[in-house]
Amino acid sequence: MNGVQVMRGQLLSLTLLIDGYLSQTFQSRAAEQYFLNLLKRTSIPSDATLSYTMEGYFCVHSVPPHIPTRFPNLPDRWLLDRGIVNSGTVVPQTMWSPRTAADKRQHVEEAELQMPIFFEAKDGRLGLSLGASIGGKCHGLRDAGVPAPLGQKTTTHIRIVWLGYKMYKRQIPTRDESRAHNPITMARFVRLVGRTVDAFFRVCELDSGCTDDRRKLWRIGPGGIQRNDIIIVGAVHVSAGTWVPIMQLNRYIF
Repeated sequence: MNGVQVMRGQLLSLTLLIDGYLSQTFQSRAAEQYFLNLLKRTSIPSDATLSYTMEGYFCVHSVPPHIPTRFPNLPDRWLLDRGIVNSGTVVPQTMWSPRTAADKRQHVEEAELQMPIFFEAKDGRLGLSLGASIGGKCHGLRDAGVPAPLGQKTTTHIRIVWLGYKMYKRQIPTRDESRAHNPITMARFVRLVGRTVDAFFRVCELDSGCTDDRRKLWRIGPGGIQRNDIIIVGAVHVSAGTWVPIMQLNRYIF
């Protein structure tokens, strides 16, 4: 399972709104507003803004009551973000939000958002290659058989807002086909996220007419970014019915 190796044995001093995956993906201001919407607070807890652990975890000690316990072996902590692993450029995206103020209030500000999900291997490697996630090669994924904490809805959308391209969305189930309609597992969730990213790439490879300068650096297709460059790091619950994948390249492009 290809991914990003978390560096160990070196003391890190990381800042949430600079060194975290969400701030690198959505930019600092949008990431900060997301954290406030998620935690239902007017400020980010000071103990969550710095990480001095070797693995680069940003955690909080209290969350809204609808959020389940997720941080391994630490029942009084919840994972807010991960520090960037130095293996490639993080894919920037625009933070998706409903268009109207009323919808934004209902589906974002007042919604029961879930904590970000990060895909980590049992050996500490962060993320899965796109090929591994599509092919279901998730045997080494930590908590692969655990229910994915996706909330109470029976379906949700995966949205991708890649620079220079039209927003892409795909609906996925959050419950399995059993009589009990149990939540899907983490392994199935990462596979559905990977297949959504793969479908997005197929659409973009047919679209070559845009001259957006921002897109040139992030152009998808031959001579640009391709499927084998992509690592699926995790996913972020940005609205009641939307998750956005966190992606990183396995190389640097600037």
